[in-house]
Parts: sequence; structure tokens; C-alpha cells
Amino acid sequence: MLMSAAGKLLVIDDNQAFLDRIQARLQLEGYAVVTSSAPIRASTELPSCDLVILDFHMPGLNGSDALRWLRLAATRAGADPMFFLYTGDKVISHQYQDLGFDGGMINKGDDESLVQQVAVALRLAKLRRRVSKPPRHDESKPPR
Repeated sequence: MLMSAAGKLLVIDDNQAFLDRIQARLQLEGYAVVTSSAPIRASTELPSCDLVILDFHMPGLNGSDALRWLRLAATRAGADPMFFLYTGDKVISHQYQDLGFDGGMINKGDDESLVQQVAVALRLAKLRRRVSKPPRHDESKPPR
């Protein structure tokens, strides 16, 4: 699997043509990108992902239910990616936090906007990892 210093993304959407386009665009920016139209199958990628971008409106699947299942799968796998809602629905985009997402990406379909939003989301993910790690102490030196 391609890994990237820029970050690894999992993008879940029911539109394969859209996934192919987004994957190509984000890979141009140096990201490792895995796509899936099935959240359950995609869960195997969670341990190595920094960011999961999830379409809210998929046939036969409620975005909130998919998010709950993915979070549970991530916890069971010892993974802690950030989960971002991706939608063009302005009403839903303002409810991302109430729905349980870590953030929301808007302007679905605007690839340049997505690139900028991914960069910001990955910076947040890196900051969250730094904050959640306990400080390392050099045990060879006594505390002052």
C-alpha cells in the first residue's frame, strides 16, 4: 500500500467515477488515497488512515449509521483517524458536529476546495495526535 508523508486518506462515496477523480486529484498533491463505495469493506483500511472522508447520502445507508459503525471498527482496530463529512447539502454540512463527525467538508464536487480542506483537516489530525500523546521525558536526566 502506498504510504505518504503528506497523509493517508480513506474516501467513501457511492459514486465510483467521483471516487476515481478525487483519488487522482489528491494523489497529485502527494496523499496516499484509498477509495471505497462500501464502508464495511473499507474498515480494513482504518488502522493506517489519518483521515476518513465520508459521503453522507448513500443509497440504502444513512451517513450517521455508517459513521457509528466506522468509529466502532476503528476503536476495535486501535486506530484513531479523524472522520469528516463530505457533502454539498448545506443543511447537513452545518450539522456535522451534531452528527458525530470531527469536521465537515463542503462544496462537494469542487476538487480545488477539497484539496484545501484536506490539507487543513490533516493539520488538525497531526495536532490532535501531538496533544493526545504524553510528553516524552529523557529518563537519563533527573527532573529539575
